[in-house]
Amino acid sequence: MTIQIYALGDSITYGFPYGPQYSWVRLVSQKLDINIDNGGVNGDTTTFMLHRLPSALAGQPSHLILLGGVNDAYWGQPLKTVLQNTEQICGSCMEKGIQPIIGLPTPVEEPQVEALLADYRASFADFARREKISVIPFHQAFLARDGRFKTELTTDGCHPNIDGYEAMAEVVERVLPGLLY
Repeated sequence: MTIQIYALGDSITYGFPYGPQYSWVRLVSQKLDINIDNGGVNGDTTTFMLHRLPSALAGQPSHLILLGGVNDAYWGQPLKTVLQNTEQICGSCMEKGIQPIIGLPTPVEEPQVEALLADYRASFADFARREKISVIPFHQAFLARDGRFKTELTTDGCHPNIDGYEAMAEVVERVLPGLLY
């Protein structure tokens, strides 16, 4: 089987503020020597990702990594909406024989937004467990052993800096090979 991955996401997939050349997508692609298309769009929500899904699947990737939810949380989108979008994206992938992989969203410094993101993460993980969908725990890249949010890995309390993107790539590099083969 030829491995071709599409990374569907927001600015954290895109590589904001540096650009795709510094993204976790590019770092993982280079390190693991696999093709990963960067489908990150700055400001995207899971609703917009759902609308972009047909073009993401047009290239018939073998896998789709979905990393969304941060912008939804900033917009205060209800858990039900974000979970339905995630379920629809994963369902569409499976219908086409594409293996979805759910990325658990990265944390943010704002407590109210982070509380909503924590709910999203828990619901995504529960859904993935029920449907036997693999998960990449991106959020772990930003958590110290004591559970503290490592804001020093961000540019603004939300977007990763260069070290943050490298930490995300390390999480993916530990998990992804076991999900592909």
